[in-house]
Amino acid sequence: MIPPCATATTRCRSSGFFNGVAASRFFGLAAMIVSAVFGGCRQVQDSLLYYPAARVGALPPTPDGYVVEPLAIVHRDSVELRGWLVRPTLAPAPLLIYYGGNAEEVSWLIAMAPRYGNRAIALMNYRGYGESGGRPSETALLADALAVFDKLNGRADIDAARVAVMGRSLGSGVAVHVAANRSVDRVILVSPYDSVEAVAAGRFPRALVRFVLSDRYDSTALAPRIDAPLLVVAGGRDSVIPIAHSRRLYELWRGPKQWLELPDAGHNDLQAFPQYWTAIAAFLQH
Repeated sequence: MIPPCATATTRCRSSGFFNGVAASRFFGLAAMIVSAVFGGCRQVQDSLLYYPAARVGALPPTPDGYVVEPLAIVHRDSVELRGWLVRPTLAPAPLLIYYGGNAEEVSWLIAMAPRYGNRAIALMNYRGYGESGGRPSETALLADALAVFDKLNGRADIDAARVAVMGRSLGSGVAVHVAANRSVDRVILVSPYDSVEAVAAGRFPRALVRFVLSDRYDSTALAPRIDAPLLVVAGGRDSVIPIAHSRRLYELWRGPKQWLELPDAGHNDLQAFPQYWTAIAAFLQH
């Protein structure tokens, strides 16, 4: 769906619903119709929305003053989710749970842990991503996110009163769902969308989008009831999720909110701008 990828060192697969570069609108539309008719809507949707990425190479080095703990959480359908908890040596620590973008394998963020306001950071790969089992879907990813939240929130080395969530691109819909269903102290959304359906309908006929899509990640239905403080970071040159979709979600948010627009940033390079890290660290230290 939404190429995420959070880093210049991570390769992004920029194809699917929200890629206007890889193929013309006409041929993309024709492929969707043919695939939906002959391949089944679920198969077509998954091929457009999800690009599971495997972990490649060794883990980044552990930052000074932090401990990296491998995590393996088994969900109720027996699927094992795998990732890491990167935490300061002093406990209990406030926590940030990170939900990545599409095609993003999240282990690269181990090295970035000190930039997140002295919080522990939980990096769990979605099912089908990295070394996590199973296959991704909206229902599964949202249920997994709540299960991971509950598991980590009960740990003695985590300050349960200060658990924040952060979602990038695809992960913004997951973070909004968690914030609507659990008590979080703050929310960061990077390149967020109002709904998958709304973004896709900007490129294809809405009737076709509704026919193909069952995973819609409708954050607009949840934002008006969330009171947690919000920081949105968006790129002024984002051609994957046009900034109007981020702005719409921001305007619907009920709680206190901050907007950071990086005019020269696109979808995948926001982390290359110093303001990105400065704003996130300051927001999380409150």
